Amino acid sequence: QHQLHQAQKMESIGRMAGGVAHDFNNLLQAISGFGSILMDELVSEDPHRADVEEIMRAAHRAVSLTRQLMAFSRSQKMQLVPVDLNNAVLATQKMLRRLLGENIRIEDHLEPALPFIMADVVQLEQIVVNLAVNARDAMPEGGTLSLSTQLVHVAAPPRQAQGEAKPGPYLKLTVADTGVGMTPEVQDRIFEPFFTTKAAGKGTGLGLSVVYGIARQHGGFIEVVSAPGTGCTTEIFL
Repeated sequence: QHQLHQAQKMESIGRMAGGVAHDFNNLLQAISGFGSILMDELVSEDPHRADVEEIMRAAHRAVSLTRQLMAFSRSQKMQLVPVDLNNAVLATQKMLRRLLGENIRIEDHLEPALPFIMADVVQLEQIVVNLAVNARDAMPEGGTLSLSTQLVHVAAPPRQAQGEAKPGPYLKLTVADTGVGMTPEVQDRIFEPFFTTKAAGKGTGLGLSVVYGIARQHGGFIEVVSAPGTGCTTEIFL
């Protein structure tokens, strides 16, 4: 009964999030459009130019948030093409180094010659970025982020993935950190939309929900292993 209630709640929140995201996106188009016009009219020395630049930066961050909402609610159409998972992971490296800062080391362990998968490459990159941001927040004093890929055979998908995920070959993307880890109570709720342990204003609680949704859309599933003080390892099976 509890699982059914949670599933119904997730479905309702997903529909609501998709509707809000579409309406909000329309407002952002107007904000960005008029902001661009205003920017073109201001010379570089104008004292108000910095204020308009802040408005535009906020609008761009809001656009990113609406994309996450639409991905979570499955309102975004997937662009499925043959993808080299290793290339998708490597394509995020430059962005990750800016996001993570100098006190976090990035390690790659990519199995060579992986078969291609039919996937949305933008969504695969979003998986890596979302998990990396979570890892960064779990390592405030610095640490190591490890990214690895591997071809595996899954004899029996976990119970929560049955019905969509089938036995057979999968590409496994593993994102591991050396951060503070999670309690079992937190792990039970990590895929709930809008659930976050971060302070107000520091996170939306959509990062892992989006990762979960993308994995399921690609016929896969996620497994998370963590404990307080031992970091977190997230495995995405595609």
